[in-house]
This record gives sequence, structure tokens and C-alpha cells, in this order.
Amino acid sequence: MGPNRVAQPRAALTLAACVCLTACASASHTPTLSADSALQVATEAEASGNSELAISMYTEAAARDPSNTELQLRCADALARSGRISQARQLLTDRQRASPGNPELMRALALIDLVTGETTQAIAGLDRVLSINPSDMRALVDKGIALDLQGKHTAAQAIYRQVLASTPTDPATMNNLAVSLMLEGRTDKALETLTSLQRIDNLPPRMKINLGILYAATGNVEGSRQLLGDRAKDYDLSALTHAISAGGKATPR
Repeated sequence: MGPNRVAQPRAALTLAACVCLTACASASHTPTLSADSALQVATEAEASGNSELAISMYTEAAARDPSNTELQLRCADALARSGRISQARQLLTDRQRASPGNPELMRALALIDLVTGETTQAIAGLDRVLSINPSDMRALVDKGIALDLQGKHTAAQAIYRQVLASTPTDPATMNNLAVSLMLEGRTDKALETLTSLQRIDNLPPRMKINLGILYAATGNVEGSRQLLGDRAKDYDLSALTHAISAGGKATPR
């Protein structure tokens, strides 16, 4: 689910001990971890790919501190990324009942709606967030994505440009604007928007893919292959060129 991450120190020994304790469920006494320790173990477990342990620890920590919004968001995020969408939605709904009007919880619920394809409901939730803080850039971008998914590209692009007026070099928003233009069939404008991103070090793979596809759509097959690398084999570039030029859907953001 989106932002709101807090870096946690590594706790390899703590994690190893916790895994051992989890495996030894028949032990006569298992010490209870503090909320901070449970969160630390959850972070380490998530980093190591142990999603089950991470969710268990996040859930335990979230239950102990229900007023900690960020902790609830991290728990819901872990649930959603593991495919437990209904559990994530229920957690956020319960917390929102206890803390009505919390914009972070409202936005998180709207994102659940967004990823499950309920774009009208997502926009309604994001509008509630924006009624509290009209300059919430994250909620604005989320609304733009929802509008794009509804095919309302002009309205989405207006939002992206509004965000870029405040943060003119934000790569994620530039990428979204380019994708919106691409979906609308305005490939030249999309390419113009994305080209400047080439100068950014460590450009995220999704943006390289989008730029590579745009090169293909505008006839620069060599430039496309240079950006896509082995991925070029997975794409029928001529078919993509035709589809995008006709305003067809391309690649996810």
C-alpha cells in the first residue's frame, strides 16, 4: 500500500530466536515480546521473506496499540501484499470506527478499493481525504490513477499537472502523467514527459519499461530494446506500437 514506512534496525538474532520459539510451540514457557520487539521482528521477518511470521507479529503489535495509526497501516499493508485483502479492509474499517475522520486510515481504505477495482468508491474516499487537506499530494495522485482506470484521462492529467506544479521533478507523478497520455494515444506528448527521466540515476524498472514501450510506439525500436533489455523478448513491439497509437492500454504503472 503505499508510503508511510519507518526504517527499523536489523534484528537478526531476535528474529532467529523468535523463529525458534515459534517452532517450539510445546515449550513450557514462551516469553511475551514487547510491542517494539514484535514490530522489530516483523520488519526483519518481512525483509527475509517470511510473510507469515511478519503478519503474525504485525497483528500482535497492532492489537496492543490500536491508537498507533502507522502501526495499523503497516499491518494492513502486510496483509494486503500477502493477498489478504478482506482482512486488511476489516482491520482498517475497525480502526476507522474507533478513530473517525483519520485521513491516513481513510486514504488506506480508498487504496484497498483502488486495488480491488472499486474506483468509484475509491474516489469517494479520496475526496473525503481531500476535503480535510486539499493539498494532500498522495491523495491527489491516487485520485488521478482512479480516474485513469475509469478512462477519464483528461481529468487525471489535470491532477498530475497540479501535483507537478508543486513538485515539478517528481518521477512517479511524471510517470503517471506519461502513462495517462499513452493510454489516451498521445504518444509524442507521453514520450516528451518521460524522456527527462532518463537522466535520473537508478530509475525504477517500471519507468524504464514505460519509456521503452514509448520508444517502440514512436518508432525507436533500438532505443526501446536498449531500455527493455531481455524484457524486449516478452513484448511484441510492433503490436504494442499499434495498440498504443490507437489509444489502447499498455503496461501497468
